[in-house]
Amino acid sequence: MRKKISLILLILIFALFTNGCSQKVSLIETKEEYFTAYANENISIKISNTVKDNENIYNTILESLQKINGFSPIEKVEIDIDEKHVIPKVEDSIKCNSSFIDTEEFKKELIKRSYDIYDNWISEGLYVNIFDIGKKDLEFSKYYENHEFSLFGARFFEPFASKDEVENVQAASIDLVEYLIKKGKKEELLRNQVYISDIEEWANDRNIDLSYQRGIDSLMNRMEVNKLKPNIYLTLNTKEEINGFTIDINTMDEQYDTAKKIEDAILKFDADIVRIREGIKKDAPNFYRDYSHVIENMPKIHYYFDIDALINSAEAEKDIVLKSLLAQIHEHNHILIGNYFKSKKNNNAVRPLLWLDEGMANYLDVAYTDSSKFIIEEMLKSISYAKENDNKLDEEAKEFIDIMFKVLKENNIEVNNLNKVMKDKDGRINATTIISTMGVKFGKFIIPKGILKDDEVGLNISSQNVWPMGTGNHINYRANQSFTNYLIHEYGLEKLLYLIVEDFSTLTYEEYFGKSYEELKVDWIEYLKENIKAIELML
Repeated sequence: MRKKISLILLILIFALFTNGCSQKVSLIETKEEYFTAYANENISIKISNTVKDNENIYNTILESLQKINGFSPIEKVEIDIDEKHVIPKVEDSIKCNSSFIDTEEFKKELIKRSYDIYDNWISEGLYVNIFDIGKKDLEFSKYYENHEFSLFGARFFEPFASKDEVENVQAASIDLVEYLIKKGKKEELLRNQVYISDIEEWANDRNIDLSYQRGIDSLMNRMEVNKLKPNIYLTLNTKEEINGFTIDINTMDEQYDTAKKIEDAILKFDADIVRIREGIKKDAPNFYRDYSHVIENMPKIHYYFDIDALINSAEAEKDIVLKSLLAQIHEHNHILIGNYFKSKKNNNAVRPLLWLDEGMANYLDVAYTDSSKFIIEEMLKSISYAKENDNKLDEEAKEFIDIMFKVLKENNIEVNNLNKVMKDKDGRINATTIISTMGVKFGKFIIPKGILKDDEVGLNISSQNVWPMGTGNHINYRANQSFTNYLIHEYGLEKLLYLIVEDFSTLTYEEYFGKSYEELKVDWIEYLKENIKAIELML
């Protein structure tokens, strides 16, 4: 008898425990003038009065939330249903119209927002588990015998991955999530904190090589990928607001038309940003000490990959339009430099001196990253092509090409082998100084007309025209790169960085450098003549 009572008590305790873990979602209804709200401490649903059949919409959402909460208590989720949200907007909350709630994407977004999950493979696996979706009978292990294994979010979307890869990465994700739950890693999944060590046994059992996944490990537990925006091929969004980013792929281009290319691009973005920080820390330690809070805490940047854009540009303090991905670090430098400037709040201008802004953005790129090498390679390829077809060129263009190749040859720079001279910082600076000096005499062949007014750095910035140091804005864009390289060589990186945060409304060249602008230009030209062979041909 006692055994029976004990058994009954045990069953009751177990029932209470399991019911406590999967407690039903209970929401309080509040009717407002324009919407009806349903909420508790963790869940908020707003359904606009514009939505027909409000009650059924609510019950559909509630049913999904019950299933999610039954898997694990919902941490926080906000849902706003309004027919004006024709385009779903998913950030901190889910904003959509009534038709979106019946989609698979809505349920996956509910899972993501309920637990603050970012990785697509986790939400993919949890979706099947929570909503009891039938699994496809797919031998994904066989597929990965001949293909690299990557769980990165872009692998879930065509055309960035093939249909076969999308199906296999989905199947692998479902299996992996199920495996991790059985291994007691449910909490790690919900915290989006699953690491390579957690999946090694799973991979070994299925004969999957994790070498490639290890190489992109820094991309995991970090960002989500979706195709919710119309006319946008793909959106990537990091969890971090500080030092994070959003990428909208506006147009398709061979630079980023596969998931692997996107992975490579982001890894390069990350590496170049770190190199810039480390370079400043090493070569300008005092400035780094004073402004490390700016250097190490960049605001979230919104990138737009758009091959149809007129130019690469950094706009509105946080937006970067990229026609070429090679320009990413240069445009990133503009935002970094602008942040230094704004951190002082010592005048009403929206940005620092443009010649300084452009010159420093170029220098940081050249000194600490490899992007400049590829940009120069492309430039020289174009010029080489022009040389091979010189029957189509006018006399001035022929002169420009002949002089450029002669100066490069005199300084042992092989057009088809830039690695030799650009493998280190000094080599990169020297090569770019030579090439950018062409802007002194042949500016129109370096910068296409119409992009920068009269090939000048400054455009028409009236607020800077009255500044004593604003004179520098009227130098050719490329020549300015050579000039800035000289100033850094002569006065040091730290002095030029500190110049960024000065009040330019009254500051003069004489006060800061001890010489006038014209005297500095004379010194620059003399420096070029003394250090670069045959450079007189370009001056």
